[in-house]
Amino acid sequence: MLLSLKDGTLRASAPIGSDLVAVIVSDDGETAYLADSAPGDVYSVTLPDLKVAWKHHVGGAPFGLLLHSDRLFVSLFSGALVVELDPTNGAQLATHTVHDGPAVLAVAPDGRVVVAGTRGLVDYLDGTSTPAGNGFAVAVVSGTIWTADYERAELVPVGADHRVGLPLPVFPFWLAPGAGGSLLIAAEGGTEDTDPGGVFSFDTMNGTFSTLATPKDPDQVLQSGSTIFVAAHGDRDVLAIQAGRASTWAGGAAAVALAADSALGDLVVAVNAHE
Repeated sequence: MLLSLKDGTLRASAPIGSDLVAVIVSDDGETAYLADSAPGDVYSVTLPDLKVAWKHHVGGAPFGLLLHSDRLFVSLFSGALVVELDPTNGAQLATHTVHDGPAVLAVAPDGRVVVAGTRGLVDYLDGTSTPAGNGFAVAVVSGTIWTADYERAELVPVGADHRVGLPLPVFPFWLAPGAGGSLLIAAEGGTEDTDPGGVFSFDTMNGTFSTLATPKDPDQVLQSGSTIFVAAHGDRDVLAIQAGRASTWAGGAAAVALAADSALGDLVVAVNAHE
């Protein structure tokens, strides 16, 4: 789905894949890339007309997507691999072996690609690793790589000797950079689709949290401009939070992933009712 970044108006929608879990948008705003987990496919989709430009089968439950240095990096959650694709045509260019359960990808402060995983490590694609949270998420804020320990409900900064507990007993699934050196967190409740979760802003400088919302199963959080968007999968909608007030967009849509297309003024929303 394409929603207006301004007011959430539905601009377009199209059926693509069968088990979407992630979406990103190219810098020029003309292309979206989607991970279709169960079939093991990656799609390139033109914007705003939502036409499939190419589809590439990678297998291994694609999870994380990252555009960097003219490459599309894809983590294969059940394949213990990160693959590099040509974003123009989907051709596979390289493969990197990593620890089991690779998930979200990011660019480290030194320019290397890093992937979070469920073995208490982050892996660099040069073959090195460093201790981190045991979870799915990674984000870089003010020169620090932040990860999440899902079961312990903690944030884990890479290279530091401390952990930060969340203000509520919920389980951090997604991290993203926020405004002013803040870290945004989307965390699931104990029973993913039915218990309230939490969306937080963490001030990395003074160590304080702000609770932004408590939707069911918030799968992703991101900030675009002054608005924080949440894929509230359990509530079947998208939250748009601005100046402390939340609006509900795309009611009835089981949103799982988001990407802001500032060039076109759209919010790209991946919807997956059975995720």
